[in-house]
Amino acid sequence: MPLDREIKSKLRDRVSLANKSTVDEVIGEVEAARAGLAPDDKDYERLGVWLEDLTHIAGGKIIGRTGDPGGLQG
Repeated sequence: MPLDREIKSKLRDRVSLANKSTVDEVIGEVEAARAGLAPDDKDYERLGVWLEDLTHIAGGKIIGRTGDPGGLQG
């Protein structure tokens, strides 16, 4: 079953605003939402991409508009 639109919207906002001080909390929220989805669900894949972006943020990289971590240090 796909992720509820309101939940997806809230998570998208949290991911886009994540920074070093909030990234661990946001990762937990995304992982919890992803755990309830089937691996073949399109939202499961989308949340996986968000987790990759959050991992870059946790490592100190800044994600640009293209989603490319670009190697910039924050």
